[in-house]
Amino acid sequence: MKFDKVLQIRPKKFTEECVLISVYFTLNRVKDNWFLNYISAPGGAWQELKILKNKIEHRFYVGKNDTRADLVMQKENKTSLFYVAEAKEFFRQILNARKKIDDSIKSIYNRIRKLNGEKTKPIYSYIIGIDTTNLKGSVFSEIINNEVNLVKSLIDRLPPIEGGRVCILTYWLGNQTKFLLVFSKDFPEELRKMFETIFL
Repeated sequence: MKFDKVLQIRPKKFTEECVLISVYFTLNRVKDNWFLNYISAPGGAWQELKILKNKIEHRFYVGKNDTRADLVMQKENKTSLFYVAEAKEFFRQILNARKKIDDSIKSIYNRIRKLNGEKTKPIYSYIIGIDTTNLKGSVFSEIINNEVNLVKSLIDRLPPIEGGRVCILTYWLGNQTKFLLVFSKDFPEELRKMFETIFL
C-alpha cells in the first residue's frame, strides 16, 4: 500500500480512545517531548505508573481497584509538572460523573505528589471528542460550536480544583486531528500559553 493511501485510513468511529491517543501523541511526539507516566485506554489493563526523576524512570504498581485517570504525562524538562486527564466522548459525560472523575484525577495526582515531592504541580484536564464523521458545512460548525459553548458556560461552575482546568476538545477536519482549548479562569497564564503553542 502506498504511503498516501495510509494517510487516508482512519477509524470508522471517533471514540474516546481516538482523542486520548491524539492528545498523548501530540504532547509526546508531534509538538513536544512530554514523558508518558501512565495511559489507560478504555478496557485497557495498564497497571504501571512511571515517574521520571533525574532522567531515571521509577516504576510503581497501580492496582485494578485503584482510582485512576486516563492519562498522566510529565513535562520532561520540568519534572515537577504533571498533566492528569480524563477522556470522554461528550462533556456531558464529565458533568454526569464529575465527582468520580475529579476524585480519580486527584487520587492519582496525590499519589504522584507523595512519590515525587511537594514541588509537584498539577495540570488537570478533560479531553473531549467531537465526532464530526460525515458532517459538513453548517452542521459541522454547529456541532463543534455547541460543544465548545457548553464547556465555556460550565467549566468555571465546576468545583474548584488546584491549578484550574483545561478542556481539550478534539475533532477531525478532513484527515487531520484538530484541537480547541477551553481554560478555567484560574488556569495559570504561563501554562495557558504553553498549551496554546502545543495544540493550536
